[in-house]
Amino acid sequence: MNLEQEWQNLGVEFNTKASQIDTSKLTIDEKAHSLLQELIFKLKWKLRWIRIIDLPLLALAIFAKGDLKILLLLVVITYEICRALGVRDFNKIKTTVDFNANTKQVLMDNLNAIKKILSGETIFGYIFLPLAGPIGLLAYRLYVHQSFEQVIQRPYFFIQMALLALVGIPFIWLTKRMNDSIFKKPLKQLSDKLNDLMD
Repeated sequence: MNLEQEWQNLGVEFNTKASQIDTSKLTIDEKAHSLLQELIFKLKWKLRWIRIIDLPLLALAIFAKGDLKILLLLVVITYEICRALGVRDFNKIKTTVDFNANTKQVLMDNLNAIKKILSGETIFGYIFLPLAGPIGLLAYRLYVHQSFEQVIQRPYFFIQMALLALVGIPFIWLTKRMNDSIFKKPLKQLSDKLNDLMD
């Protein structure tokens, strides 16, 4: 057996296989990875903003008295639960190379995790945005009157709460537009790249 000849044959076979690789697929994969990194960066900042909002509310809750403290702590806990759900899905996104996994499947799983985080935030927005005004009014009234019982007895309190809830509804549309301006284009581009990889 001629080892030198076998080595040369192996080299020729390897070079032939390498020349047959579709470089356009590699380019698409690189672009998909770049889009994924962009989406991950934006999501990290979105999750950080929840904490940035929470910290001042928590500081106010520590120094607040009476029922205002309870209200602020409930808001902080609600935000933190929603953030924890987002972080749980965010941690499912794979950012390191896994040589045992199918690249297309990893990218698809990552895309689905990102969409799940954004849909969760959308649901939270539909619930919370109409409540933001009434919660703000309630917090102010609790600061002035100290207890839920005294606040509820104020004249026109429930009418004011309902009107503020109606004012919050257009903000759902505004935040959806803001989210679309940040995420819609890269999400579509990543989906298109994944479709190209599937071909």
